[in-house]
Amino acid sequence: MFIYVLYSDYPLSQRVEYAIWKYRKNHKFTDEKRAIFDNYLRFGGIKTGPNMFLGRATSADTPDDPEAAIDFEAAKTAIDSVPDELEEGVEVNFTEVAQVYLGNTFIRESRFISLQDFIDAPKLVDAFLRYLQIRHVAPEYEEDIANARAICAQAKIQLPMCKKASGALPGKYNTACADVFGLTTEMDTSWMNEATLKIQKQFMSFTTDKLGSNEDARKIVQIHIKNPDDVKLAETQEWVFFKVAEISPYDNEAGSDDLIQVVLTNNEDTQDSYTVLLEKNIVENLMVGMVGRATLCKLSNGEWYLESANRIMPTFFMEDDCMTADDYDY
Repeated sequence: MFIYVLYSDYPLSQRVEYAIWKYRKNHKFTDEKRAIFDNYLRFGGIKTGPNMFLGRATSADTPDDPEAAIDFEAAKTAIDSVPDELEEGVEVNFTEVAQVYLGNTFIRESRFISLQDFIDAPKLVDAFLRYLQIRHVAPEYEEDIANARAICAQAKIQLPMCKKASGALPGKYNTACADVFGLTTEMDTSWMNEATLKIQKQFMSFTTDKLGSNEDARKIVQIHIKNPDDVKLAETQEWVFFKVAEISPYDNEAGSDDLIQVVLTNNEDTQDSYTVLLEKNIVENLMVGMVGRATLCKLSNGEWYLESANRIMPTFFMEDDCMTADDYDY
């Protein structure tokens, strides 16, 4: 018999505080994993820091768990504080916390940038929810916790895909289109001294070495647009919040640079759609329903290309109602 059953009369906040303390005690975290776990707890409204745990028991109260007295006494030094669910403005929703955190907030966090972070985050959240589940910490929220774990199952697949896609976009073809068709203005060098001009030339040389010359870009564009000189940039839409609406079928044996047609829709105005071409190595990490931000450019021949795109988010993306316009960094 678990101690959580014995203390079912305790408020949910105290049960969860104790569970977090016990979970930390029995699990070793690397610094990076601890940072992710703490970040998830804070997002869920749990304050991390010195806290007086409110529960107390004696071994006589819990004969089936002789360590309970020691545990509850030690838990008084717990570092996590869970708000009382009866407090005004406090809502208990394990599913929504998992969905908004893994489908939105975590991806926006500048602290977590490595692919391994995107692999670890859903595993860490799911492991903790599983701990709550099998220890019957919150039986009144059993279905809610199960739904939150279902979100984690999707996140384990999709978050690494989102990270890979974000790193690869806009891809070689779209980068080449931006180089060939993008508006260019001559740089004013009249204000530069000799040293500044030298640095500027070194930077331009580095850029050419890494990205290729304009002629290299033209060759990439001509794979699809045979006469780029006959095509001009007609329209630019900046930072469109898009959704992946359709991915054309493709051969899994195709080359990684083969172009696949992808249809995007404006997630804020579904009347607008954009058909773009992306390399197979990018498309492999996209799913219909994923969302993101992009600057899209329309050519005089009616075709679109991505000038830039980033922060791809999963199909279960959910807006954070607590965010304001000032919180957005795009």
